[in-house]
Amino acid sequence: MVTVATPPAPRSFVSSISDRIKQRVHKKRGPMTPPFELAYRQIFVLPTKFGWGFGFMLIFMALGGLNFNNNMALILVFLLATIAQLTTLIAYRNLSGLKVDSIHAEPVFCGEYAHFRVFASNGNERQRFAIQAGFRQAQDCKNFKLNSYDSFLLQRPTYKRGWLEMPSFRLETRFPLGLFKAWSWIFPQTRCLVYPAPARKAPPLPKTGHGHSGPARRGDGDEVHGLRKYQPGDSRQRVAWRASARHDELYSMEMETPREDACELDWDLLRGSEVEKRLSILTAWVIAADHKQLSYSLILPDSAIPVGKGDSHRSRCLEALALYLL
Repeated sequence: MVTVATPPAPRSFVSSISDRIKQRVHKKRGPMTPPFELAYRQIFVLPTKFGWGFGFMLIFMALGGLNFNNNMALILVFLLATIAQLTTLIAYRNLSGLKVDSIHAEPVFCGEYAHFRVFASNGNERQRFAIQAGFRQAQDCKNFKLNSYDSFLLQRPTYKRGWLEMPSFRLETRFPLGLFKAWSWIFPQTRCLVYPAPARKAPPLPKTGHGHSGPARRGDGDEVHGLRKYQPGDSRQRVAWRASARHDELYSMEMETPREDACELDWDLLRGSEVEKRLSILTAWVIAADHKQLSYSLILPDSAIPVGKGDSHRSRCLEALALYLL
């Protein structure tokens, strides 16, 4: 099944202004390759909505205190304003010095969420509280103890196969009172490989293998080939006790490793189908052959992967399908 991207929602005026500011910051700062440490020039501090409301409340309190000549009200205004001003420094210090060590992303299938794992560490001898990470809204929140490290998990929906570039994200904190937020935009150079979505009702695996593995091999294996007379050194677990009792002579079971037929997953077997549908079916075949532990090869118009099996072979085939004609 091919996943179709939904049309983007109309952008608001605030989002447009935020994107323009972010583009200017990106142009000036450039991409950031881990590891790097957040410095004071990379951190911005602004009031939150709650902070703006708190500020307007202080203004009206100050006007009321001046109008009625109430010194106690004015003292309270100055005290609250001083506390609010100090929280800007605390919020800044809560984020300054945080180190982003690395960013990793495992391949996913189209239609699933791409998971970007951001590893961060706190090298300073002070705790950090309520550090949030997200693309537009906070998706993960962590506390960092003294000299500790942790990771943020950021998710992004996938709509098409190929490489998915990780968009810019931000690290943010509103500690301690939520009056101010300190944040920093991160422009990573990380991408996630998106495999084609496997077909839900794919045809059976093609029986076009040539038996590259040859005949069954006798010796150690999982299936019984037959019986033979007991030889010194045979394991007691291989002794066929019932057959030995009938013939008054010890017999051992001879084991074998069965032959594995190799499947040829050929692009030309799906003639008449669209490109994305072919890729979807071939993806389902790769998953089915790997699940059955069969040897298989993949033949595409521009490349061919020889017979093999295992996790590395599966990843190689899925990567070729994901990057076909891209």
